[in-house]
Amino acid sequence: MTSRRWLTWWLVAMLLAGCAGIPATPSPTVRITPVFPEVQLPGAPAQLCRDALQLRLEPLLKGSWPAGESATWTLLGADAETPLAEGEWTPLQRDLLIAFPHGVPLAAGKYRVVLRAETQTLFTHTFEILAATPEVQAMRLLLTPDGPEVERLPEGTRVFYVQFRYAGVCPGAPLWFAVSAGADVVCTQALTLLEMEGEQSVACYREEGMPFAAGIYRAALTLTAPESRQLEFEVGAAPTPPPPPKPAIRCDAPFVAGALAPQGQPVLTADRFQWYTQAVYVGATCQELSAATPWSARWYREGTLLREFEGVWDGGPEGVIWDSLSGNAAAPFLRPGAYTVTLVVSATAPLTMTFRVIPYPPPTPTP
Repeated sequence: MTSRRWLTWWLVAMLLAGCAGIPATPSPTVRITPVFPEVQLPGAPAQLCRDALQLRLEPLLKGSWPAGESATWTLLGADAETPLAEGEWTPLQRDLLIAFPHGVPLAAGKYRVVLRAETQTLFTHTFEILAATPEVQAMRLLLTPDGPEVERLPEGTRVFYVQFRYAGVCPGAPLWFAVSAGADVVCTQALTLLEMEGEQSVACYREEGMPFAAGIYRAALTLTAPESRQLEFEVGAAPTPPPPPKPAIRCDAPFVAGALAPQGQPVLTADRFQWYTQAVYVGATCQELSAATPWSARWYREGTLLREFEGVWDGGPEGVIWDSLSGNAAAPFLRPGAYTVTLVVSATAPLTMTFRVIPYPPPTPTP
């Protein structure tokens, strides 16, 4: 009996000893998924110039960021799922800098940046790379920053302004301004363009404050070497322009007539006149005449000079210039023969007229 009880206690002791050596199964660890705050992008650029090498964003958190956690950004094409570039970001970095692949500009088009943390998409920002070429589009010469615009500067000018318009540039792009007179550089200035496009003015003056000498100047704005936009202008009084040339005198075809109307128009035009003709008139209607326009006429019979006359026009811009040949008291009728008349109005080509006076036909004797 005693032996059996001792055996029972021994078995119980051994069982308890074996149970004490078995390690306890640990409780499973439960990870709490972090909650990320809302992320906003105030002032995020929607467009970038074609020469941009990166995109800079300034995320704004609407809440607390989980300690020790980071997010992953991905750069993709607008409709693509294959990443162009990836990286990590935490609020400790402040700005989110998206460097473009291989340090070269992206092709013109639309892209997007996605920021994710765990399974949460914090934001998607879409932007566009423009195809426009950086250029200075226009230049104007001004007396003050507000105008007026001028084509030349008055003598004694000490300072002037060049206003220019530009587009397609990356913010922060440099622009070189220089004004020269021949080989002499009179002023230079390095500018920084803060916007992708806009209008700006830059001043030019000599360091010693002396006025600009009269002459021809050239202002140049260089945005991307070696291309530049230039504006040429002059300093000093404009030369007095020559008077406009007078319109050339024009004359219609000349006439030969037996009489003239009160307004000077020919009456009884002909090239043959009877032996009893006492006067013949020649002339032409001319335009663009001016006061004191000189004219002359010369009459020839059979090559012999009979009459020459020089006159001065005293009418309006259009009229009839004429002259006449007539008989006298001793010989009232013009002598028969071939006549030639030249009429010259100012510096125009001579006008030539010819006619004939028929000799008197003797009566036929009666048989």
